[in-house]
Amino acid sequence: MGQVSIYAHRGGMLKAPENTLAAFKTAFSDGADAVECDIRRTADGQFVAFHDAGTGRVCGRDWKVSETAWAHLKNLRVLGSEPIAHLDDILNLMILSPLKEFYFEMAFKKVSDAADLALQLEKAGVQRRAFLLTYSHRRRLLAAARAAVPEVGLAVMPLSASGLLGTAEECGAGKVCAGWLDWPLAKQYFYLGASVFDLKKQAEEAALAGVEISAGIANHPRDVRRLAELGVKAVWTDDVPMAAKYV
Repeated sequence: MGQVSIYAHRGGMLKAPENTLAAFKTAFSDGADAVECDIRRTADGQFVAFHDAGTGRVCGRDWKVSETAWAHLKNLRVLGSEPIAHLDDILNLMILSPLKEFYFEMAFKKVSDAADLALQLEKAGVQRRAFLLTYSHRRRLLAAARAAVPEVGLAVMPLSASGLLGTAEECGAGKVCAGWLDWPLAKQYFYLGASVFDLKKQAEEAALAGVEISAGIANHPRDVRRLAELGVKAVWTDDVPMAAKYV
């Protein structure tokens, strides 16, 4: 089966407030090989780790991130305890964790934001361990990031389980992050597609081409084991300690 890496979705959000430095540090301590966060831009151009367009669900006070300055957002607390993570703090953590990787899911509309993020990663010297992530139909963001910083990592989320290597090549990505969303029957459809389109064979062919296939979000031992049996090279999870026991 080979070694399967563990990627912490939103920093492993079952163990610490999502998308916070506390989550990222906890995930690394628990054995994650990489962490992922959603990245947005504030009204004054700062990059912050935040999943939703607005802060209401996890911070109580509902402000739209893109319309609020960092000076206001930094006073909020995620789930009442942890500050919103600023890109500068994430970059410092990356520098202090030289063997770890970081995925940034880009919640941008403007390609210039993707390019600016790539440039900041390059300035910090972490562009080879940072992977800018988005869905395959938003590949223009990936193209803009690569044009700005040719060495920056790119990762793509496909819309189906078919043609994964081709999707990676079309997007210029070295990583394919497959799997399911938290929607009714989404997991079942993924596993059906994995069977119909022979995910294990696709993962083997991708590996030969230098492209990594990962999948999730696996929050139960049976999903961790099943994905590993399907040949993925990494499993995405919200529960890093659990995944570490079963990979």
